[in-house]
Order: sequence, then structure tokens, then C-alpha cells
Amino acid sequence: MTIIDATVAEVPVNELPARPSGRDGVQSRMRHLCLCAVLISLCAANRAAAQCSSVPSVYSATCTEMQGYISAFNNTVSSQWNDTKGPTQFGTELFFANNNIGLAGILAPNTLTKVQTELDGMAKLGVQFVNVAVSFPILYQPFYAYNNDPQDYALVLSFYQNVMAAIRQRGMKVLIESNLVFPNYATDLPLAAYYATLSTAQLNTGLAQVAQIVAQQLQPDWLNLGSEPDTYSELINLPAEYTPQEWATRISTIVTQLRSAGINGKPLIGAGCGAWQQNGSDYVQALMSTGIDYFDIHTFSVNPPGTGMAPFLDDAVTYLDIAIAAGKGTAISETWDHKLIDSQLQGRTEYGIINVMASAEAYNAYSFWAPQDAEYLGEIIDLAHWKQLLYVAPFESELFFANLDYNLTSSLTTAQLNAQEIAAESAALNAGTLTPLGQWFAAAINPASAVTISAAWNTGAGGLAPGSLVSIYGDKLAATSAVATPGLPLPTTLAGIGASITDASGVQTPLPLFYAGSSQINAEIPESASLGPAVITINTPTGPVGSPVVLNPVAPAVFVANQGGTGVAAAMLVTNQSDGSQTVVDIFNSPCSAGSCVGIPLDVSAGESALELFGTGIQNRGSLSDVTVTIGGQILAAFYAGPAPGFTGLDQVNVLLPPSLAGSGTVNITVSVAGAASNVVTATFQ
Repeated sequence: MTIIDATVAEVPVNELPARPSGRDGVQSRMRHLCLCAVLISLCAANRAAAQCSSVPSVYSATCTEMQGYISAFNNTVSSQWNDTKGPTQFGTELFFANNNIGLAGILAPNTLTKVQTELDGMAKLGVQFVNVAVSFPILYQPFYAYNNDPQDYALVLSFYQNVMAAIRQRGMKVLIESNLVFPNYATDLPLAAYYATLSTAQLNTGLAQVAQIVAQQLQPDWLNLGSEPDTYSELINLPAEYTPQEWATRISTIVTQLRSAGINGKPLIGAGCGAWQQNGSDYVQALMSTGIDYFDIHTFSVNPPGTGMAPFLDDAVTYLDIAIAAGKGTAISETWDHKLIDSQLQGRTEYGIINVMASAEAYNAYSFWAPQDAEYLGEIIDLAHWKQLLYVAPFESELFFANLDYNLTSSLTTAQLNAQEIAAESAALNAGTLTPLGQWFAAAINPASAVTISAAWNTGAGGLAPGSLVSIYGDKLAATSAVATPGLPLPTTLAGIGASITDASGVQTPLPLFYAGSSQINAEIPESASLGPAVITINTPTGPVGSPVVLNPVAPAVFVANQGGTGVAAAMLVTNQSDGSQTVVDIFNSPCSAGSCVGIPLDVSAGESALELFGTGIQNRGSLSDVTVTIGGQILAAFYAGPAPGFTGLDQVNVLLPPSLAGSGTVNITVSVAGAASNVVTATFQ
């Protein structure tokens, strides 16, 4: 049973349960109007714009600036991707097996047990593979001779063979990243001194030998030889990073040895660069002739590196497209939205950029970032399907299991934050629990339950808000169909099925239902649901299916007459005539159906006129001044924005129309609430 792409279906007003009328003294003029009441679908492709109102003031500017880039990238993906799912495998980092824990960590008596517990957590998360770092010189025998502990080489190899066996026992695939162990993490090893003893030729020989051992002894599915030439260059203390050709030469040397050893097909061999790489296109082009099977990119920031330059996510698309055009596979082995503002990155070289990104990493741990993290990961998931990536591995795997309360940890140093995060993750893994972000990610990557939203609905805010209407589309959702009996409260079971939402606070609440059928369920998001990443579970006849959503304070969507997401608004024109009377007319031909709805030319010169728009996801707005309506390029203040009296979940926005709209023809209309913009609808003025 699969959930499928959503298109909007018509639900007559008389199927919407009534709520008490007369709120705020506003009359609801709903006669002759057939509204689509369920215009928002459970989302994967069109992610909610994370609101920054709950972010501590010290991070408010960072959140807002980052949100602008994430929302813009959402527009890029939704306007170009056709919603077709690709074969992408989704995984994450196996932290407790990362070679940067050093020799003391690898050989500790309880490390393998910790890895197995972490793998059990990964299985609960639903990932299809794990990312393991096994880099030079952790499996290089000459290093152990240099370190006067030659016996430890066999112990380390045995550890990683046991790790691989534990992974395979759980039915997962494996990506191994084999580059360099970090001296500043594996502090029990004399890495900096050892690297300084090696010539370029000796280093390349060692790198190739480790890669060959990894390929032959550990047999991963994918082997990434490195995706950060700048990081690599800094680790071996070069005064300047490798040029594109130098980086390609290093990769080519390793690939040649692997091919000579008969390594073809498995593992697939990849290499790449960071999305932040200056002159990144040159690095990608140089790598295309090295013999790699695929191009692998890292991306850790959504910001641009300088004024007037493209954000890093846009650069990532450019670099992926170069590799695709060259006939290579593509993948993302590390990604997260490190919390940065433009000024921290601009004017820096690559060494400066990677160090700033690394310094910001600890602050990802705060739980208030979860809504923005979910939206970012949602866009990366959509990018993966759009570009048909081989795999995607979010970097901050610990945040799927635990995060930190800012109020309790804001005074900690970065080292203390990291230690607290690891301790919290270990406790969560032992308890077998996921954070709300982890539950959201598990639903988002589950191929049997992933859903998408028609990009026409909300290229701006999208998503859902507490108290808003939602339509769930799929296959065999219910054995029969049923409509709720008019009146409140709404039932939570209909046609033998029910649905619930588990919100960011961990509370599970049944969804009030007003329609259930084989391919569609219409419901309301409970007004009590907490904001942030959440999972909606549908209890179908064949078993429960979960789908990820992000709840924001507002998620404005405006209804259209043809139930298609765009076109003439399902709205009314109210005019005060000179004789004191008032007229109310629909702004579209009525009745109409999909494809046949056209705007009726409106006369705004006959008297004071107002447009009544209907939608959902608006009523939780703050001040009325937060709501504006843009009509034909004119930004107008709403004089009412809130619940439409008489119908649960239905919102209404009223705006006065200036006479200057006369003769403007068909124009676009959007409703914005606290910066979150609705889908675009139209009206016609004579």
C-alpha cells in the first residue's frame, strides 16, 4: 500500500461540519460557493517554511536569514522536479564506528556493543544504509610500526570486520568514506607528526593501500575517496589547498590501483568536493576523467559565500548536473544545515569557510532548530529524487535520537555541548527512542509512506498549521467511504479507519475526520498540536502508514474554484452601492468544474468593494497587521483574517479593493501571513 501524489479534490461546503457562527461579528457568505476544503496534502516535496518566532533572540537573525535560502531552494526544486521518486538510498552516519574516535575508542572493550546498539537505533530509524569513516592511516600497517604498536593493526581490522558483520545482519548497505583521520579528534594518535613525514607519493601510496584493504576486506557497497579537498589539504598542513588538477591526480592514482587489483563494480568508487568549494565546477570537471563511478558532494551551509554569489545549495545542483552530464552517478554522503549567517562566510578562503562551518556544528544540537532541520532535510530528500542520487546521508545522526534544551545548556562550551549531546544520544539509544525529528525522518524516507504535495499549492509557506484542513491521498486507505454527520465534535473514526498525529512534544492526538474513502481522507489538524516536525499515522485496513509533516504557526493556502491549486480564487466580491444596498457575487462562473472555471470581470467602480477570500492555515496569525493581500502587485492590508464563521478549519480573509484595480484584467493574488506566502490565485477586473 502506497501513498501517492496529491491533487486537490472537491469537497462541498455542506460536507464541512459547522462551527458556531458569528465570531467577531463577521458574516459568512457561503451561498452558491463550492469550496475545496482540503487543499493541503501531507508534504514531502513542498516543505513548510519553518517559523523563527520560537528561536531564542540570539539566533533569530540566523534562523530568518537561513530560512530565506531554504525557502528559495524549495521553490527551485518544486518548480523543476516532476515529483517522480528515484532509487535513492537513505542513510546516516554510524558515529560510534567513526575512526576519529581514535585507537583508544576503537579498541575500548564496550565499543562494539555501543555500535550494535547504535545500529539497532538506525534500524528503528528505517535507514537503508550507514556511513562509516575508515580512513588513512587507521588500516595502514606502516603507521602502526611508526607508532610502535604493530599488534594493533590486526585488532583494528578485526573491529571493522565485526562492524561490517553487524551491519549486514541488520540488512543494511554500507558506505565507507576513506580519506584522512582528523588529528584534532583522534588526539591519542601522533597523526600530525606522522603526516609531516610523508611525501606526496608516499601519502598517495598509503591512501591507495587503505582504500584497497577497505574494498577487499570490508567490502562496502560504495567507497568514497574524499569529498573535501580543502579539508584534506588543511589536515596535512598545506599552505594552500589542492588545485582541481592536483585533487584529480590524487584520486586518479588511488582509482588506478583499485582497478589494477580487480576492484570493478563493487564497491562503486566515488569522490567529489564540497558545495562551498570555490571554483567547484573546475574540481568536478577534473574528477570526471579519474575513473570514478560517481561524484559525491558534501553540503553543510545554505548561505552564499559572498554578495551576489549563488547559495551553496544552488552550487550543489550545478555540480551534480556537471557529473550527470558526464554520465556519472551522483550522491551526497554528508549534509546538514549548519547554523550560519552570510557575514560569517563572506570574504573567506576555503580554509576559513570549513573552519567556520565546523565551529558552528555544536549548536545544531538545540531542539528549537528541529522545524528548520526538517524542512532542510525535506528539500535534500526532494533533491535526491529530482537528481536520482545513488544515496543521501544526513550528517548529524545523533539529532535523530537526542537533542538539547537551550535553556539548560546555553552556557556550555562547544566541547561541553558535544559531550552532552553524545551522552544524550547514548541514553536514547539504550532506551530505544527517537526525537520528533527522528520520527519525522523515518517517515520521510520510508518508500511505502512518503507523500508529496502539489507544488501549485504553496510555493512559499506550504505545510500545515494547527487547526488547518488536510487531505490525505493514497491507495486502499479505507475499505468503504463515509461522510461525518454534520455537527461537532467531529468523529475520530470513520469508515472503519482513523488517523492520528504525533507532534514535536511527543503527544499523539487523533485527527478529527469529516470524510474517509479508499483514496482520500479529509481531516483537521488538532488545534492543540505542538509546532515542529510531526508524523501523521493512518490506520489503514492493511496496517498503519506514517507520513511526515512540519507544523508551523501559520501555513496560508487560498482555495480556488477549480480545485487545482491555481486559477481563479473561490472568492466573493462584496460591494456597497450608492443607494445603501449591498451586493454579493461570486468572482467566477458558478457552477464550474476543474478546467472550466473562469474569472468573472469585476467592477470596482460601482462603490466601495471588498474581496472575501477563503482558505486554511491562517487563523493562528498574530496581529491583523501581519496579514497582507497582494493583488496585481499592490500590497493591501486585510481588515479581517481569521476563522470563517460556520465551518471548522475554514479561514476567511477580507480586503478592501482600491478603484485603481479597474481595467487591470486578470491579476495574481497571494495572501501573506507573517512573511509566509500562500499559493497564487487570480481574479479579473474590468
